[in-house]
Amino acid sequence: MQIRIIVAYLLMLGMVGGTIIMAWPVPLAAQDAGGDDDDDDDDDGGDPDDQDPGEGDPDGDDLGDDDPGGDDLGDDDPGGDDDPGGGDDAGDDDGAGGDGGDDGGAGGGDDDDGAAGGNDDDGAAGGDDDDGAAGGNDGDDDDGGTAGGDDDGGGNDDITDDRGDTDDGGDDLDDDPGQWLLTSGETEAERAALDERDRIDTDGDGFRYRRGEFIALDLTSGDLAELKTGGFTVVESTRLASVDGTLLLLRGPAQMSDQAALDALEAIADPDTIGYNHLFDSSAVQTKRSKQGSPPQRIACGCQIGLIDTGIATDLAYFKHVTLSQRAFNSKAAEPRLHGTAVAHLMAGTKANPAARTKLFVADIFAGPRETAGSSLALIKALDWLAAQGVPVINISLSGPRNPTVAGAIARINKRGHVIVAAAGNDGPAAPPVFPGAYDNVVGVTAVDAQNRVYRYANRGEHVDFSARGVAVAAIDAKGLLRDATGTSFAAPVVAARLASQMTKPDPAAARRVIRALETEARDLGARGRDPIYGAGLVGADQ
Repeated sequence: MQIRIIVAYLLMLGMVGGTIIMAWPVPLAAQDAGGDDDDDDDDDGGDPDDQDPGEGDPDGDDLGDDDPGGDDLGDDDPGGDDDPGGGDDAGDDDGAGGDGGDDGGAGGGDDDDGAAGGNDDDGAAGGDDDDGAAGGNDGDDDDGGTAGGDDDGGGNDDITDDRGDTDDGGDDLDDDPGQWLLTSGETEAERAALDERDRIDTDGDGFRYRRGEFIALDLTSGDLAELKTGGFTVVESTRLASVDGTLLLLRGPAQMSDQAALDALEAIADPDTIGYNHLFDSSAVQTKRSKQGSPPQRIACGCQIGLIDTGIATDLAYFKHVTLSQRAFNSKAAEPRLHGTAVAHLMAGTKANPAARTKLFVADIFAGPRETAGSSLALIKALDWLAAQGVPVINISLSGPRNPTVAGAIARINKRGHVIVAAAGNDGPAAPPVFPGAYDNVVGVTAVDAQNRVYRYANRGEHVDFSARGVAVAAIDAKGLLRDATGTSFAAPVVAARLASQMTKPDPAAARRVIRALETEARDLGARGRDPIYGAGLVGADQ
């Protein structure tokens, strides 16, 4: 698959000269899933493949026609123009070379005929909208986030999600156009090399984990004795106050494969309490510097709310109206980065709630050594700490695999009345579910744009509970700069804050009540009633 992407991308460079930078952490097993979008009747909430842009640039931003927020991010351009070069030169997914009307103008290629440089459906390099082939494509509506989906068609889209530096709030990703960047700012080749150095492997589904490491909850003394006899060692043991139990980090025997070691563990103890020490990614995003002078005014929730993410820039003036507590779980100190700062800003609002002080508790699980950043071990410790603070709602904008130990920890605090809200993921409509957003006891949130169309790269499924604005939303980065941000990560805090505003403490009955009330309040989108694209409907002030 990577060879096909590279070849297609090289073809594109000769035809349209685009600059495309990806920021989606997609498991290898999901990257090629799905295929095209043509038989789903635009089930992505409004892919404007067949619309005629032809209305110029009403907002004067040179970003094409009717681009909400001027962001050119994903399929969020109702005019179908994703060409940052000005006017409507890109036509409606016609590719480089001019508009040519709507479907196949001269030089642009037909939307459906496979002409190089701008076809919409058949996967030829240079501008395909539906197969995810590398080149100047719009990205894949349905293929699970295959690399090659910068909607910008050439140019700097500022797509980033924590490049690994401490000030990643203001990076322009105008690197070598031949570099495919993951959320960490690494190319796939760089990540593979660094993962080998850092003893990071992938499981059968393509999700990363620490080689030879396993986590477990509440093994008995008999279990431990048997494991030690079998060559396992206990690297770390942590007593959890709120998750209630003992969290163990185990290392398997050197002579045993990881799969064999996991099988041995599951033969000794309850499989529902044991898993790899998986590494989660902060849920992928697209951002670019905003042309707005300041973010829209929003009153803080007046609630207590928790966040598991990257660290946030606590010294920014944007957070002066709230009380902040921050703790790191993969290092000695938290490290402010774009993703966590932006999500925290959306949760915190812009001005104080006159009724009550808003308290935000932030758990940073990414600062520190690369080889353990985002680990399941750190995630469970963060959950335990936030539950101990008594926050009724915890927002987790992470994506990763189904992990039995993480699922068990979430289930335990869920039973105590804590509500967990998580991003649905940005791997594409045909991608498999990502976790924790897909767990039954977690509120999964997808993103929509200003026209209430689903974000084209949002995951779909029965686990989607609500929708919220998450396309071209005004958020701040770690430097305090205003950015237009896109991704399900930026929709989740809207729902989390709404739920938290209705709860003063963790309470199982109250949790069920406020979720049911929100289902009734949400504005129905898409098919009548609950559906796998929009869930129960839209949550937000403008719904």
